[in-house]
Amino acid sequence: MKKTEKCNAHRWAVYTLLCFLMVGFSACQSNSNNQSDFPDFDPKKDYFPEKVSIDHSIGFDVEYHSNYKTLHLFRHYNEVADTVSFLLVQKGTPAPEGVDLPVIAVPIQKAVSLSTTHLGMFELLDALGELKGIERKQYVSSPKVISMVDSGEIIEVEPAGTLNVETIIEMGVDVVLGVGYPNSQNESFQQLQRLNIPVVLNADWQEVDLLGRAEWVKLLAVLLNKEKLVNEKFSAIETEFQSVLDMIAEKVTDAPLTITGIAQGDAWQVSGGKSFAYNVLKIAKADYPWKDDNSTGSIKLSFEAVYEIGLKADFWVAPGGASTLQNIRERDPRYMDFKSYKNGTIYNVFGRNTEGGGNDYYETGVIEPHIVLKDVVKIFHPELLPDHQLVYYNRLK
Repeated sequence: MKKTEKCNAHRWAVYTLLCFLMVGFSACQSNSNNQSDFPDFDPKKDYFPEKVSIDHSIGFDVEYHSNYKTLHLFRHYNEVADTVSFLLVQKGTPAPEGVDLPVIAVPIQKAVSLSTTHLGMFELLDALGELKGIERKQYVSSPKVISMVDSGEIIEVEPAGTLNVETIIEMGVDVVLGVGYPNSQNESFQQLQRLNIPVVLNADWQEVDLLGRAEWVKLLAVLLNKEKLVNEKFSAIETEFQSVLDMIAEKVTDAPLTITGIAQGDAWQVSGGKSFAYNVLKIAKADYPWKDDNSTGSIKLSFEAVYEIGLKADFWVAPGGASTLQNIRERDPRYMDFKSYKNGTIYNVFGRNTEGGGNDYYETGVIEPHIVLKDVVKIFHPELLPDHQLVYYNRLK
């Protein structure tokens, strides 16, 4: 037998054995809800004295019971409403009888994250020790996570661009955190779930405002039983965020005109009037030509339609993947006619991008909405924050 064939045979044997063990474990778990199996369980005790409330996010919610929590993930996209739920049961206590939902024992101790948007959340909650796997190091910004990958404390589970299900099974993780629709039919996710490995999909990209997106850190907190810590941390974020909003309301009187996006051929995709991208501009009191549009995503316009506005717009924000003025010129020399190009007021979210293609705006920036807001205020109303230096945004040069 060739070496490759031997390796494949070994892998299949390991995979089959693990499948057998996981199925057996699942069967055992389903038969272990009898209270007599948990002699220390007190049905009158509140096992979660610290609780979170979801005040900004539209994508998830949590219900508390004596020894378990019910986590609901909501789909709000393309006018399709759907819900996926999980039971988060305190370790050492029985799952409720008659409730047919996937069970996750909490607090989790081994997690895999398939998105960099989770990494800042793990750091905020002092929980990098529970992070055992990531998608791949290439797109990571956090020095701590990179160091842990290099030392072998964290494993890359998608190093070549394809999820290695076998590796995740061998790791014996408690949960896989991904990004997508709550009821995604991704085959790899379905395979893991059939083996009793819960897949919880973060849908923070559905959120329409900065605090809503940041509040997804509470989902991780309920998995870790770190409600007390997340309440303290998130409350501080809310307070600082509100202080910036109060300053804007009190002192901003002008609303500079801005455009977004960049042309692809003859078409130009700009942010819709109900989109997350426009909401960031809106709260910073920027004027926007398409503010009355009802699209939650982007609007497809002709090059000419946006060009006419670009000639007089004070600012140009998030021009696609452009990070320099040279990138802008190379795309189309007509952009040099724009007021924003002549005045040097073109900005993008490449303040903390990495050589490998990572961008900390989509990592730490997710749980620092107050800093993102300060960046945007600095762009449009620099006199309000004279000492603030841009963190996640950069001025194109």
